[in-house]
Amino acid sequence: MKELTIVTRKKEVSDMCQYILVLLRGKNPSLSRMTERFRQYGTWGANSFYLIASKCGCYGLQFNVSGLLHKGRVRIWYNPASDYFDVELLRARKDVCVWSCDDLDFVQLHNVLHQHIERTDDPEV
Repeated sequence: MKELTIVTRKKEVSDMCQYILVLLRGKNPSLSRMTERFRQYGTWGANSFYLIASKCGCYGLQFNVSGLLHKGRVRIWYNPASDYFDVELLRARKDVCVWSCDDLDFVQLHNVLHQHIERTDDPEV
């Protein structure tokens, strides 16, 4: 019975990470139908995606970016108890937190990240 719980948990974590990526870049990104959200996401230079989990029950996604304002790691934690996201921007090699924000909802997530990774003067999507 424990293995089933673990497999379900991994599936839950994987599904949430896919949902986070949809929030960041939009649904069905393609060059033929490029949206403003996907264009902004493309300027981040996001790569090296990893699933992350903590002992407190939070889980999420970590990836590297090379934007104009921030070059390093981004960690997006999903807290199932509060149904909000916590975001951390870390330096590339030292894992020192440069900026963090707690309790972002799914509407704010992309815009707040774009303002701290790439530019502050782009339109909100």
